[in-house]
Formats: sequence, C-alpha cells, structure tokens
Amino acid sequence: MQQSIIYQKEQTTKSKSIFSRICSCLSFLKSKQDQTNHQIYQLGIDSPKSSFLGQRKLIVLDLDETLVHSQFQIINGYDFAIDIIVQGQLFKVYVTIRPGVYEFIEQLYEYYDIVFWTASLQEYADPVMDFIDPNHRAIGRMYRDSCTPLQIGLTKNLNKLGRDLKDIIIIDNSLLSFHLNPENGFQIKDFFFDKQDQELEINMPFFIWLSQLPDVRPVANLFQQFKSTSSDVLNMRNTMTLNSQFQQNQQKKFQSLSRSLSLQKARIMLSNQVIRTLTLSKEEDEDELDENKIREKLGLSQPEFDNGIQKQNQTEEDDQETYAIAH
Repeated sequence: MQQSIIYQKEQTTKSKSIFSRICSCLSFLKSKQDQTNHQIYQLGIDSPKSSFLGQRKLIVLDLDETLVHSQFQIINGYDFAIDIIVQGQLFKVYVTIRPGVYEFIEQLYEYYDIVFWTASLQEYADPVMDFIDPNHRAIGRMYRDSCTPLQIGLTKNLNKLGRDLKDIIIIDNSLLSFHLNPENGFQIKDFFFDKQDQELEINMPFFIWLSQLPDVRPVANLFQQFKSTSSDVLNMRNTMTLNSQFQQNQQKKFQSLSRSLSLQKARIMLSNQVIRTLTLSKEEDEDELDENKIREKLGLSQPEFDNGIQKQNQTEEDDQETYAIAH
C-alpha cells in the first residue's frame, strides 16, 4: 500500500496512485465542508492564552519523520497503532515515536507557543497528536488543507500564522516544508526506527537559547553560531576540568611524596636511634671487658672479691702439697 494515504510531503512524480487520489479527494471535500471549523482553528493560534503570554515566540512542529514515523506494515517495537477510515475503507497505521518527544514538548512549552503542522490528513494526525501531547501543550493544529501546493509538493506558508516572522521557527525534516520561509526553518534529521536517536535532546539547548533572541532569523546561521559558541565553552570547560584534574593529581602526588618523605625521615630517625642505642650498649660492654687492663696500666689493685678467690686457691694448693709430703 502507498503510505501517501497518511501524508504527502513531496510529489516526486506527476502520476498519482489510486490511494493518493482518494486522499486528495477526501482532503478537498473536507476543506469544503469544514471551512468554518478551519477558520475557528486558525483563530486559535492567536488565542487569549497566547496574548497573555506576551512576547513568547511561536514554534511549529512537523509530525511525520520529525516527531514520529508511521507506516501500514507492522514495525518491530512500534509504540501504538491507530485505525483510519478513507472512503469507507479501514486502514491500520503503526506509529513509532521519536525518543524524547514527551520531554521535548514539555520543555518547549516553557519557552514557546507550540503549533503542530503536518501535511497529513486530520483523521490520521489528530490521534497521533493526542498521543504525543497528552497534556495539550500545543495551542493549535494544522493539517494538509493548510499547506500551500507547489509544483514540487506541499509547503507550509508561515505567514498564515498571523505572527511576525521574526518570532516564528519551524522544525521539520523536509526543506520543502519551509520553502517560502527558509530563514525560519530548522531542518532536523529524519526519524524512522532508531530507538537510540537523541536529536531532540541534543538540539533542545539551541531552541531554548533561540527563544531568548529578539529575532530568530536566520535560524540556520544562528544554529552554527550556537554550535561554535557551545564548542568554545565546552573546550574551555574541558580545559578547566583538565587543569583541575592536573592540579588534583599534582596535589595527590605532592601529598604522596610528602608522606613518603615523612616515613623515610621517620625510618632514618628510628635507625639512628637504634644505632646510637646499640653503640652505647657496645661501648659499655667493651668498658667492662677492658677494666682489668685499665687497672694494670694504672697500677690499681684487683677487687677484693678477686683476691679472696686467689688466696683460697693458694691455700688449697698448699694443703695438697702438705698432704703429699706426709704420705
């Protein structure tokens, strides 16, 4: 089946499939029948809420391949499925949501008035928008019948929004969508099935920064400026981090060296104390061993204890001689 039943961003060929014709016919009939509803919707963009918020800028969000991806075949890991009826025929559509969509919309709501604008049919787009915006943060919704047909396909004329173009940014994966207002467009990478996609999270800081500027144009140049500035800031931060880590490492090395030197000094002091103690002890022992020599050199008599021993030995020798003579 042709996916053009759901939406039609670009017409790459002149011939149309039967489903594309049905879709175009349905869109034409619906635009005739619901002109009143469409006018009321358009007024909703400049609602009292928007006026109350004052200088808030307007951000236009595309749907397919920007916030979600949809197809008729079952997708592994799809997030939800919806049924749409075209000319009395039921079609089931499987929808995969881009990672971070809920957080993205909630964060944008803090800085912008949000409008969904898709080249899809309302029958398909409304349930998808309800699913990704359960808190109804968007102040308006626009569909295929609000797009401007060109020879190359459908585009979105931002002048229809009734705001100063300096206050409008459109996020879309197709350059054709902002063909008439190129300075207001931010082309985001296509989304299909990648559950690891981080485009919304990565680009969120830029959209916040952009909301603070007096004029968002040209968005592409401002984005390059933001990336360059962010890169400089990041490099500076990394340099500061590296310097801080270097200083911390140097401090750790200094502390480690100081601790090592302190331990080494303590060991040396302890060794010196032990050596001094052993030396004194050895000197005392040597003094005791040389005492007799010192007495002889000085002509001093031996201690009384030694004389008594010598006298006892002499007496025993005399007694042995006397005993031997007598016998």
